[in-house]
Amino acid sequence: MENKLALINGIGVTMDGDLPSCQAIYLRNGIIQKMGESLEITKLAQREQAEIIDLAGKTFLPGLHDCHVHMMSTGLSAIGIDLYHCRSIEEVMETLEKEKTDNTREWIFGYGLDESRLAEKRPPTARELDAYFKDRPVYLLDRGLHYTQVNTMAMEIMAFAENEEGQGQDETGNFSGRLHSQANSHARKYFFDKMTWEQRETAIRHTVETAVAMGVTTIHAMEGGDLSSDEDIPVFLKIIDDLPLHVVLHWCSTQVQDVAEKGLKIIGTDILLDGSIGSRTAAFKEPYADEQESVGELYYSDEWITHYIENAHKAGLQTGFHAIGQRAITQVLNCLERALNKVPVSDHRFRIEHFGFPDDRDVKRAAALGVVISTQPAFTYLRGGPDSVYEERVGSERNHRAYPLRELLDAGLVVNGGSDSNVTPINPLLGIHAAVNPPYLQNAITPMEALRLFTIDGAFTAREEKFRGSLTPGKAGDITVLDQNPLDVAPDRIKDITVAMTIYQGKIVYQK
Repeated sequence: MENKLALINGIGVTMDGDLPSCQAIYLRNGIIQKMGESLEITKLAQREQAEIIDLAGKTFLPGLHDCHVHMMSTGLSAIGIDLYHCRSIEEVMETLEKEKTDNTREWIFGYGLDESRLAEKRPPTARELDAYFKDRPVYLLDRGLHYTQVNTMAMEIMAFAENEEGQGQDETGNFSGRLHSQANSHARKYFFDKMTWEQRETAIRHTVETAVAMGVTTIHAMEGGDLSSDEDIPVFLKIIDDLPLHVVLHWCSTQVQDVAEKGLKIIGTDILLDGSIGSRTAAFKEPYADEQESVGELYYSDEWITHYIENAHKAGLQTGFHAIGQRAITQVLNCLERALNKVPVSDHRFRIEHFGFPDDRDVKRAAALGVVISTQPAFTYLRGGPDSVYEERVGSERNHRAYPLRELLDAGLVVNGGSDSNVTPINPLLGIHAAVNPPYLQNAITPMEALRLFTIDGAFTAREEKFRGSLTPGKAGDITVLDQNPLDVAPDRIKDITVAMTIYQGKIVYQK
């Protein structure tokens, strides 16, 4: 049975240069057929016996993209305990105690732990967790996903080697339960590997439900590898075509052959070359302002990164890495240059996720190399600016240059927008607002430029601009309907716009 739908009497922002605006649009079998004035499209829809929806002046756009989501981690909020609101270690303990399940065989799982919001400016130690939960394993995820905090029982169950890198110690030399680097990967793998198929599918579908309510029709999903579990990948592949949005699956694996054999087109991109600002593990040349002995960490050698890029390019796979600090950005660009000298690829669209603190030279170098940038405007909006955790960690001068979107676009770089959920919420309108209203105006971009991050340029970074990202005849019928036009409202009101409807492949998947 054919699926036919027309939207009329709307304000269409198409992101298509040939027809930048329209009043109405007609979709058949999930594909855009025609755009134009309302009377014209109404007559066509009536002839075709299509459903007609009168938008009564609402704005319709290409389906919004979120180009960096941890779908599994985000979905775990359906089964975990949210700790983001906590302002002290005592409140963390009270929240865990109050919201833990009654099943004593289950791990106590908390997420969103943000030590910068705690009075103590640190997470609870294993010993402090033991005082409340001695006989039950506790697993707490840092909001930025760059460390894990566990109690003694969890450490014993996960069986760390005595000299395993990344095991934090307290002032007495005992293991504190704070796990970075290799120990963090070990812990995440153990915790995520023990989930059932049903739990994984529940988590994925929970994330999808959240996303479509925010107007999202495409997600770039960062899954598997050290981020969660490779056991997630078969679940994604089994259900991906039945989900009510499009998922570009990024298997964050180091095994090129495995990814190629699954028929995927992209590998890695969120393999961590360094850490985060909050955990002081993003790699800089200069020390952290609030911890002079630390310059962050680089997790891989130049040789390994270069070899990995070469192998991905030989296999015809798009690839990239997570790099936040200046030192990590320089490292990955050096390695990309070497790899392209050995294995030239003319349109590689190598992705750098975050690209938080580049220097001027590396911005120009990234543009010359044809790199695409995947960034998260809400990072600085929610955590940057004066009197913020960014300011505390890196100092005023570096903080002013954090995530310099204006400079990136002026250099000719193609940039997409995402949330890094569950680091910040899936909410493209918040991302657009944040890009237009950053803490420091030198980094601001226009509403149209910001909308591109979450539509056509998001599609470009996934090699999908021929199929998605604009309202163009022949492209997928993915549409987001808003109660106001983000190009017309006052710039400081963009975040207050609400999603009225989400349409995926010509079908309404969310309606307010």
